[in-house]
Amino acid sequence: MERANLADGDGKIFWKKVGGGSLRFNGKIIKPGQTFRASVDEIPKSFRDLVIPLEKIVEKDEAPITVVNTVYSMQPRGKSKSLFDIVDGNGKVLNEKALNKETAQKLIEDLSK
Repeated sequence: MERANLADGDGKIFWKKVGGGSLRFNGKIIKPGQTFRASVDEIPKSFRDLVIPLEKIVEKDEAPITVVNTVYSMQPRGKSKSLFDIVDGNGKVLNEKALNKETAQKLIEDLSK
């Protein structure tokens, strides 16, 4: 007797329910730790924290993520010549307390990595 190949092009993959509580899905009750088959389109993204895929997911409509390098700069705080703020490219101040020059330069180096 041969096993039937369940991945016969229907686009369904195996999922596992994690966490506590039950999940109602397609008229069935999925209990914690239970595995079930469903296509990627059937699982809403809001429920993806409750289930994990047991096979590789290939999303069709997702655009690639572009990486944007953020530029950080150092500005004097008020009229002070020894205390500085770290500012991103949008002008948002990133630190709460004023920093001395060496600490501010070190923070810029760490943020730029």
